Amino acid sequence: MTEHEMFARALSFAAKKHTGQTRRDGSPYIYHPIKVAELLKDEGYDLRYQIAGLLHDVLEDTDATEEEVRALGEDVLAAVKLVTRPDGMDEDDYVAAILQNSMAAAVKSADKIHNMRDIVTAPDKQWARKYVQKVKKHYAGKFTQTLDAAIAQAESFVL
Repeated sequence: MTEHEMFARALSFAAKKHTGQTRRDGSPYIYHPIKVAELLKDEGYDLRYQIAGLLHDVLEDTDATEEEVRALGEDVLAAVKLVTRPDGMDEDDYVAAILQNSMAAAVKSADKIHNMRDIVTAPDKQWARKYVQKVKKHYAGKFTQTLDAAIAQAESFVL
């Protein structure tokens, strides 16, 4: 299977698994992983990273199994597992673990960038303020300049 075929398979899998889920603004959830993959592409990351971007929430938010994700690559599974937060894990420990894997770090950065850019549609502004402050505290200065800029822009919106 070519990487392009694997990308199509990952997109179909993610769409199926996220069926019926919505974002806080009511939009179909699948738009988020697609946007994460697009951000990774725009930053020059290869299809393997983009596949991980498509799948970054399937273990955490759906009934997908590690075996199903493994079918798309061990490297993809490793990254997706790292960005899947274990219950009760300290945020700083979570971030430190992600930063040990370049694919996971790129995916988490793109995930947070999209969340920061999307914050303007959050119906609950109090939640949005708290979320932006949490992201700033734990992610700013650790990932990419693009993420830092997205955090600053979101912060100016919610204040």
